[in-house]
Amino acid sequence: MKTKYDIQIMYSKAHQALDYALSLTYGTHEEIFQLLSSFSYVLEQQNPITITDLQCNENGKFLNFFMSLGASLRGFQRCMRPVIIVDGTHLKGRFGGIMFVANVQDENEQVYPIAFGYGDS
Repeated sequence: MKTKYDIQIMYSKAHQALDYALSLTYGTHEEIFQLLSSFSYVLEQQNPITITDLQCNENGKFLNFFMSLGASLRGFQRCMRPVIIVDGTHLKGRFGGIMFVANVQDENEQVYPIAFGYGDS
């Protein structure tokens, strides 16, 4: 902003403007979390082998989500080594939690993801 428009603004104000622009474009986090059940349903209808699991508390608040695509499961069943490696990373954003992925290795020692998820720490 300083270079292009010769306007001095604080970093926090620029970050708020970015968050606002992203929420206008993609929706808020709360709106996107509400779409997960529809997303899971459509995903399982289009690919019956796909496995999804969405859990919410008694108030309907999002707790965790798991997804394993049917194509990944078929590839794992046909030609992957039967050893599954699970890794996760802690998220430091507003909602926190852990994003995890389950991987296997193929014959060429390439990483092949079979499942993804998000849950509480």
